[in-house]
Amino acid sequence: MRCQERRPPDALFRYAHAHDVDRGGHYDARSAAINVWSHHWLHPATQAESETIGTFYFRWEPPALWEIECDEGFSVDDLMGELGRLELQALGYVKHGDVPHGI
Repeated sequence: MRCQERRPPDALFRYAHAHDVDRGGHYDARSAAINVWSHHWLHPATQAESETIGTFYFRWEPPALWEIECDEGFSVDDLMGELGRLELQALGYVKHGDVPHGI
């Protein structure tokens, strides 16, 4: 069933939208990408210091995490940790990312 196939990416995007940088989160979700930011944008000081850690790119047919891009100064390990936190919050389990410490 197509709805079930799209469920994990949809859940990640719903969580990212709900935890947008403008709402105190660390995400900026687009149509097929989720940008991960270092700080929220609720205060001018944190917005000024915030930088993108990287981006998760998705494709929808078939639904899949397509690419992970790290921004300068960050590593794949940084992004895999962020992906693990996002998956755990949105899905209730870690599918592709690293399991967050303390779990």
